[in-house]
Amino acid sequence: MDRQNTINCFRTFIIFFFTILTATGWAQSLSVDEPFTIPDGIDDTYWRNDATGDWLIGFTPKHVIYNNKVWDIVSQKEKKDTYTLTLEGGMTIKVGKLRKGLRTITITNVGAAPVPARNLSVVCSPITKTAMPDYPTKDTRTGFTDNGYNATDSITIIGWLKDMPEQAWKIKGREFSVEVENIFIDDQESAYTKMDSLGRFTLRMPLINTSQVFLDRGRISQSTVLEPGKTYFFLRDFKTGQTLWMGDDVRVQNELQAYPHDRNTERIDDEQRGKVNAMDFKTQTDNSRAASMAKLQETIQKHPTLSQRYIDYVTGYYQTAQGESMMQARFAMPHFELPQEYMDYVGKEIWRKAVKPYTLYRDFSTLMRDYIDQVIRTRGRNSAENTMKVVRELEQQGIVTLTNDEEQALQKYIPMLQQLEANLQKAGNSERIDSLVNAFNENETVKKVYALIERIGEPMKKQLATLYIREDLAALDSVGSDQDLRDIYLTRRLYQNIDTSRQPLEPAMLEFAEKTLHTPIALNTITSLNNKYLAISGQRFQAFQLRSLKDNDDVASMSDGEQILRKLIEPYKGRLILLDVWGTWCGPCKEMLSHSQEEYERLKDFDLVYLYLCNRSSDESWKNIIKEYNVLGDNVVHYNLPVDQQAAVEHFLNVQYFPTYKLIDRDGTVLGVNANPSDLEGLARLLEQMK
Repeated sequence: MDRQNTINCFRTFIIFFFTILTATGWAQSLSVDEPFTIPDGIDDTYWRNDATGDWLIGFTPKHVIYNNKVWDIVSQKEKKDTYTLTLEGGMTIKVGKLRKGLRTITITNVGAAPVPARNLSVVCSPITKTAMPDYPTKDTRTGFTDNGYNATDSITIIGWLKDMPEQAWKIKGREFSVEVENIFIDDQESAYTKMDSLGRFTLRMPLINTSQVFLDRGRISQSTVLEPGKTYFFLRDFKTGQTLWMGDDVRVQNELQAYPHDRNTERIDDEQRGKVNAMDFKTQTDNSRAASMAKLQETIQKHPTLSQRYIDYVTGYYQTAQGESMMQARFAMPHFELPQEYMDYVGKEIWRKAVKPYTLYRDFSTLMRDYIDQVIRTRGRNSAENTMKVVRELEQQGIVTLTNDEEQALQKYIPMLQQLEANLQKAGNSERIDSLVNAFNENETVKKVYALIERIGEPMKKQLATLYIREDLAALDSVGSDQDLRDIYLTRRLYQNIDTSRQPLEPAMLEFAEKTLHTPIALNTITSLNNKYLAISGQRFQAFQLRSLKDNDDVASMSDGEQILRKLIEPYKGRLILLDVWGTWCGPCKEMLSHSQEEYERLKDFDLVYLYLCNRSSDESWKNIIKEYNVLGDNVVHYNLPVDQQAAVEHFLNVQYFPTYKLIDRDGTVLGVNANPSDLEGLARLLEQMK
């Protein structure tokens, strides 16, 4: 083997080795600035239009990639470094001899779908780096598609994870995924598709606006930006180490692959929580952003044809990332307090300069949540005054007339509630909070005010339902927010309201949403979720299902947590009991409950009793979640105990988090074992040992 062939083989080995490491998360991609030698012939080579810089075509031993499609090769002829390929559908590709690093590639098409009939002859250069080389000319366009957040828009990604090694296949199997943040619900959504045995796939998914997305997280973990209404071809060649984008307008995607931005996530370590000065942390994020911007300027100088859209996108990314980091820092500050100077900087230099559309960066969703919440906290909220305000408004409208007793109770209620709120700030733990709230609720003055609110009824609910939202929207307006941001914020609030309570909105709140929301996707998001829980609320339990829902009569007079638990499990002595302490407000609890039927099926051979104790949840929410996830069965028991009794049981069990799982043996002893059904196989092994 001569010296050049030895070098070529070594380069190929290095690329393949690092590609495997990348697939398993052990290394980053090879640098785009490290070219490698194109092998003899055209197998596993990719060629771009030398005039435009776009990726035009790719050749593999059995396929051709062209026009966003992988075509089967029907026949191939080679003669003195020229090639003639006939593809499915009758298309012919003629590849000219390599001269001075270029080949002329002629595509003769007689109308093979989806390519229109035409002849095309293009001078092409080989792509000899792991990502697309610099485009030959500058693209001065600015901005990205902003469709006004259209729920009906979508994208299509046609792709090929080519020549994946066994290690890469094992990570996620044949499933390819794309993750995108739904900014209207402040949550991530994923789309999936199956790949064929070669790693090819087609995925069509909704995209409400131009968005940062994550491709195949866990295996290739590719981050990029995609625009609605477009079709993309994505190639990850594990043999050559190359990642390339083909399509109508994929320059930014190729440039982001070639010159990825820094991650720029600054955080305060757990050990430093409460010890770091906020302005010092701001300086830290300033320095991080400045260093990244200096790196960007250096890249621009070395690569002067980088598109303006790439430059703008990366610049906006660093701006958004700084804001996200600064606002996340509030969780490391005593009482979540941030200096006004700190907040003013975020508001003036980041929030008011946010790049549109607001879906461009995943971090903006988090930034919005934290920044607006902090603005609202800073403005403050007086629950007592708001209650008084609503009652007075209704009184002026002639809807309600107060008795002298109610008038006096209302006057006393304000300072009492203010004192409660001050005490809760200093409470320190959930047990103390429960004690303060319980004492407040049992006060005779407070009971009179609650009775007044109940007497007023729907008019009171209607105005209280919108008062806090109106205050929050006013806070949003105070920091300079357009209609899109108002719609995003209001949708988030109402969606969270429904999702947390698992109940439909009050009619007054739904009416407020219909009048306030302007963006179609915003209103559709709320009404569709609201209709779901209207339907669930309307469902009735069947007689045999009602046996799973227990009343609290047997423990009505008890206050000791251990005694209450002993009474609840008394009917099931002699059987194993899996206890689940959960709450309707708890997201992880509901996620686990959604897998209940899978759990029951896997553990059906162990004669288990499933005992569910619900923490601080309304009766309607409790029942709706049970119905939604079908958490029912002959061996399923539910209790929704009063707050003080539930707290007593949790104190006995030393519940520190939700959900909490406990395994109780046949003699009624609470065992100190890991009974978490998130590891079903591990729980099954434990139960098998106890048989």
